[in-house]
Amino acid sequence: MPLPKPNVSNAQVEVLTEEKFHLGEGPHWEEKTQRLLWVDFYTPAVNIYDPGTKENKVYNIREQLEKLGAKGNRVTIGAVVPIVGEPNKLLIATGSHIATFDPTTGEVEFKNEFQDGKDQTCYNDGKCDPSGRFWVGSMGVEVNAMVDDLEAGNLYLVDKGFAAPKHEVGKIAISNGLAWSADKKTLYYIDSIPGAIYAFDYDDTTGCISNKRTLVDTTKLDVGAPDGMTIDTLGRLWVAGYFSSAVHCFDPTCPSEPPVSVPIPGARCITSCCFGGKNLDELYVTSARKDDLDGENAGKLFRVTGIDATGTLSQCYAG
Repeated sequence: MPLPKPNVSNAQVEVLTEEKFHLGEGPHWEEKTQRLLWVDFYTPAVNIYDPGTKENKVYNIREQLEKLGAKGNRVTIGAVVPIVGEPNKLLIATGSHIATFDPTTGEVEFKNEFQDGKDQTCYNDGKCDPSGRFWVGSMGVEVNAMVDDLEAGNLYLVDKGFAAPKHEVGKIAISNGLAWSADKKTLYYIDSIPGAIYAFDYDDTTGCISNKRTLVDTTKLDVGAPDGMTIDTLGRLWVAGYFSSAVHCFDPTCPSEPPVSVPIPGARCITSCCFGGKNLDELYVTSARKDDLDGENAGKLFRVTGIDATGTLSQCYAG
């Protein structure tokens, strides 16, 4: 039975930042503080947007990473999530390290590092599963919106206690969006370059995944390259379309059906999205700024309302 299509005819898109960021990514709605956490990949920086004050605080961590020995493509940040029981610390995926960041002091502390035999692969998008484990993928060096090695990336699982990254999936081009079904039986996962939205059987008790299959081949659709992703309470997948100026809503029960799209004016490279707000009915959207062709709003942060959808809570790292 197909899921109902969202009515987006009343969608309103609001630009939240005047500043144009290089590569906005990884939005995470922090329920406890009612703030949005997100990152600027290449700066690299942690951002905290407060809808109450409309202030976006930028925490540039380049100096801290370089002092810790990070170089080249590993002076980057792909994801940020809160840590249970640590109100002043955030988990960040930076370069080849999982680390903590304290916005009150600016301190970055490396916790563990992936080992893949390469010197310039780096973490990209990451999220926590329903039990608070952190899943995060890697990618090779970006060259003109591609990567130098289409099989350099991997998907890793960082269990509780900042356990060493466990290799889960290999030969990935650009690891991106992650989402889990409400029944905790399916993991959805995006590899951007082949344009694939995959599905895996997922065991929430153990964190094990199996039975990889292609749910949606987006190369057959006019949706750009799939990037970040979130899921709503009905189980629909909301996918950022890089090069498409839109977020696209897919029904995983009918993956061959064309998605419902929400245009994001003035920004060609849409990178990720997550639900937020008091009622989790607002869609926060990040974007990238590559060149002058990307639009007047490229690299800005957006909020979309009136999309006839409610999201699920973003999970925190169990620590």
